[in-house]
Amino acid sequence: MSETLPPRYNFAEVEEKIYQEWEDNKCFQTAYDQEGKVLDESRAQKKTFTIAIPPPNVTGRLHMGHALNNTIQDMLIRYKRMDGFDALWIPGTDHAGIATQTVVKKMLDAQGIDYRELGREKFVEKIWEWKQKYGDMILHQLRRIGCSCNWERTRFTMDEGLSKAVNRSFKKLYDDGLIYRGERIVNWCPVDRTALSDDEVETKEGGEPGHLWHIRYPLLDSEDHLVVATTRPETLFGDVAVAVHPEDERYQKYIGKMVKLPLQGRHIPVIADEYVDREFGTGCLKITPAHDPNDFEVGKRHSLAPINVMNEDATMNDVVPEEFRGLDRFKCRKKAVALLKEQELLEKEEARKTPLGRSYRSKAVIEYRLSEQWFVKMKPLADMALEAHDKLNIQPPRWNKVYLHWINNIRDWCISRQIWWGHRIPAWYNDKTGEILVEETTPAAVLENPEDWRQENDVLDTWFSSALWPMSTLGWPDETPDFKRYFPTNTLSTAKDIIFFWVARMNFAGLKFTGKMPYENVYIHPTILDEKGETMSKSKGNGIDPLVLIEGATLEQLKQPVQEARPSNIKNIIKSLEKTFPSGYEAVGADAMRYTLVNQCSTGQEIRISLEIFQEVGRRFMTKLWNAARFIFMYVEQDAQKGGNAPSDFSAHMNDEDRWIHGKIQLAAAWQRKCLDNYEFSTIGQTYYQLIWNDFCDWYVELCKARLTSDDSIDRKTALHSLFTAFADILRLFHPVAPYITEELWKTLLPLGDKHQLWGKERPQSEILMMEKFPEGRAIDKKLSNIIEKFTKLQEFVTEIRTLRANYGIKNSEKIKASVRALDTIGESLIADAQSSIIRLGNLESLEKIEGGVHKPEKTVTLINSSFEIYLDVKEFVDVSKELSRIEKEIADAENYAKRLDGKLSNANFVQRAKKEVVEAEQQRQRENQEKLDKLRQVYDEVKQLS
Repeated sequence: MSETLPPRYNFAEVEEKIYQEWEDNKCFQTAYDQEGKVLDESRAQKKTFTIAIPPPNVTGRLHMGHALNNTIQDMLIRYKRMDGFDALWIPGTDHAGIATQTVVKKMLDAQGIDYRELGREKFVEKIWEWKQKYGDMILHQLRRIGCSCNWERTRFTMDEGLSKAVNRSFKKLYDDGLIYRGERIVNWCPVDRTALSDDEVETKEGGEPGHLWHIRYPLLDSEDHLVVATTRPETLFGDVAVAVHPEDERYQKYIGKMVKLPLQGRHIPVIADEYVDREFGTGCLKITPAHDPNDFEVGKRHSLAPINVMNEDATMNDVVPEEFRGLDRFKCRKKAVALLKEQELLEKEEARKTPLGRSYRSKAVIEYRLSEQWFVKMKPLADMALEAHDKLNIQPPRWNKVYLHWINNIRDWCISRQIWWGHRIPAWYNDKTGEILVEETTPAAVLENPEDWRQENDVLDTWFSSALWPMSTLGWPDETPDFKRYFPTNTLSTAKDIIFFWVARMNFAGLKFTGKMPYENVYIHPTILDEKGETMSKSKGNGIDPLVLIEGATLEQLKQPVQEARPSNIKNIIKSLEKTFPSGYEAVGADAMRYTLVNQCSTGQEIRISLEIFQEVGRRFMTKLWNAARFIFMYVEQDAQKGGNAPSDFSAHMNDEDRWIHGKIQLAAAWQRKCLDNYEFSTIGQTYYQLIWNDFCDWYVELCKARLTSDDSIDRKTALHSLFTAFADILRLFHPVAPYITEELWKTLLPLGDKHQLWGKERPQSEILMMEKFPEGRAIDKKLSNIIEKFTKLQEFVTEIRTLRANYGIKNSEKIKASVRALDTIGESLIADAQSSIIRLGNLESLEKIEGGVHKPEKTVTLINSSFEIYLDVKEFVDVSKELSRIEKEIADAENYAKRLDGKLSNANFVQRAKKEVVEAEQQRQRENQEKLDKLRQVYDEVKQLS
C-alpha cells in the first residue's frame, strides 16, 4: 500500500488541524462583511443562501438532536457554498431564561448564597459572569463536529442589538393592541415559580395514575347533601359555589340553596351553569375560580370572587384552616382526604387516570393560578400566517397538517415570566395615577421623576426573543446591509417538538414586522431514539454524547450518565456496557458520526441508533474511503517507478469502464443535488454508499487493476488519470457530509496529481476542497446511458456468479468453467469488451461465448439475465438436491405472483377504472413474470440432469 498516507486515518490529529486551516483561510466568510464591504468579488453578485442556526441554550451541551440537526444544516451550507452561492450560516445561543437562572441559582446554593438576598441586579451580574465563562461551550462543540458557521456573526439573544429588537417588537404589538395585561388563570410552575404558556405544558397521553374523590357538601338547614366529585380535594378551600346543569332534573330543587364547605364551614351557593358535564362524576361540580381556567369563566358569569389558597411554591397559604397552612399541596391533599373520611364526608374514592400537565422544563405538575400577566393576542397574527401559508415549504409535507391545526386552534400567549434573567418587560407603572407607559427605552417621564415610577419586574418568555431570531441576528429593526442582503433567510431545520414554540411564532413575527415569511423552507428532521425505540433523555441515562463518538470514552465514563440518572433498569444497562465495551468506546470521529446520522435518515421520521452503529456504519465507511485513497496513491507511486509517456489527451484513450464510473458520478451528483435542493434526505446516505463503496471501490478499482499494472504506459496512465479524477469528484461530492476526511485526502491528492501530471485538462481550481465546485450532475447522453446499462449488467453477471459460489460453498480458489450466450446487443457488447474482467472478477477458469444456435453445454447450471445466459460447469461443486430445492421455491414464488397478477387483471373494475399506464404496467409485469417462470422451469430440468 501507499507510503504517502498512513495505514489508518487518524481523525484525532486531523480534525482540529483542518478546522483551523478553514478558519485561517476565511473559508466560512460571506461575499460581504456586516458593513456591506465586498470580501469576495466572485460571489458578490451570486444568489444568497442563509440559515440562522436554531440557537441552542447557553446552558446546553451537545446531544444527538443537535448533532443531527447541525449536520443537516452544515451539509446544506457546504453544498450551497460549493455551488457558488453567497452562503451565510449565522451561529448563536439563546439566553434560556428559566434554565440559566436555575443553573446559576444552584451554583450559588452550593456556595451558601441565597440569590434573593443578592437582589436582582447582583444576581443578573452573576449570570453574566457565568455566561462569559461557560456560555460558549456548546459553540465550541459545534466546531468539533465540523460546523462551518460564520463565527464573526455569532449572536446571543441578550445582545444589545437583539434586545433592541425585542423592545421594538413589544412596543409595536402593544401599540397595535396585540399585547395586553390582564388577570387570568395561567399555568404555574411551583418549582421555577413562574407562569408558563400552554405550549410549555406537557400532558402524558392517557393520563397518570390518580383518584376521583366523591365528597359530601351538606346543605344548609337540611339533613341532605350534594356529592361533588373532584381529582383535587386540596383546592376545595377555594370553592365559591357548587354548580349543576340547569336542565339536570336531579338537582333542580337545589339551585339557589346554600351548602356548607367541608373542612372549613364557609357557606357557598348552588348555581346553575351549562358548562357542567352531567355525565362526569355526580353531575355536581365544585367551582374554584382561582385554580381552574373553566371555573374562572363560570365565576365571572356569576360574579363570584375567586379565592387563592396556595403560595407560589404550591404550599397552602393563610386562607386555609390553620392545620393545613404551609403544607405542600400533595401533603394537604392526603390530610384533607383523611379528615373527610374521619368526618364521614367522603362518600367514595375511585382510582382513575388523570390528565396532569407538567412543566416541560422542571417536569413538576403545574398549578392553575390566578395571576396578572402579559399576553399576546394570537388570532390576528395566526390569520396572517394562514394567508401566507402558500409561501412556506414545509418538509416533509405531513407536518403541514400539524402546523395548521395548531394555528387554527390557537390561544393567546402568556409572555410574562416571574424570573430575573431575560428581557425585562419595557413597561413602567405610576402607582399614584395608575398610568402605564410602554416604550423601547426608559421614558422621559420616568427619567424626570424616577420616584413616581417602577418598571415591570417580569421578564419576557424566552420564546419571545427567539421568535425574532432570523431578523434580529441580521440587524433588524435597523436596515443593516446584512438585513437587506440576507433576509429573508432560506432554510430552517428544526425538530417537530418546537413547531409551536418557535416555528409558528417566527412566522408571525416575520409577517407582522416585515411583511415576509422569515424563511422559504422548513425542514423537520427525524427524532432520534435509542436502539429500543425510546426517546433519549438525561433522566433515562440512554442518551449518546456526540463527543464520546468523536473523542472516545472509558468504560467508567460510559457508565457515569447512567449512574447519575439511576433508571429502573440500571443494572441491565451497566451490564450491557461492560459486555459490549469492556475497554471503553473507541472513537469514530466527526465524519463517521455525520455520515451515520445522514445514512439513518432513510429510516423515516424516527431514527434508532446505538453506540455500535457508528462503528459499524460510519467508521467502516471512512476506512473504506481511506483505503481506496491509499490504493490509488500506491499505483501512482508504482507508475512513477515504471515511467513512460502520458497521452496528450487522456479522454481520447479512456475506455467504457472509465466512462461508466464518470457517468455514475454524474448521475449520483444530479441525484444528490435534487435531494439537497428539495430537502429529501432519506436516500442521500445510501446514494453515497452505492457510488463510493459499491461502484467505485468494489467495482471500478477492481476493473482498473489489470490496466494499472500494464506495461503500456498510455493505457496505464489513462487508467490512473481516470481513477484519480473520479476520486477527486467523489471527494467533492462527499465533502458536505464528511468534510474532514475529504479535505485531508484532497491535500494529498492535489499535489500528487500535479507532481505526476495526472490531472490533464481537469486540474482543480482550489487548494482547499470546501472552496471547490460541487459536481454538476451533467445530463447523460444515449451513448453513455448504454455504457452505464452495460456495466450494470456486468455487475449483475458477476454478482450472480459470486452468489452462486456463496450458496454452494465453492471456494474462491476453485476456478469454475463458464459459457455465456448474449441475448441482446448489450450482452454482445459486454462479452466483447469485458470478457477478461468477467473472468477475473468472477474468478472463472474460462469464459466461452456460445452463439445463438448452439446448444448449451451439458450438465451445467444456468443463470438467467435479460441480456445473457450464463452456463456454469459446477457439477463437481454443487449439491443437486439443494439446488433443486432453491429453484422449486423460486418457481412457487413466481406462480403465486402470477396468480395475484392474473386476479388483478381479470378484475373488470380494476381494468376499467385504473389509469391506462397502470394497467399496462401490470400487464408488462405479468409478461415478465411468465417469462421468468418459463426459464425457471427450464433451469429446473437442467439441474435435474446434473444428478
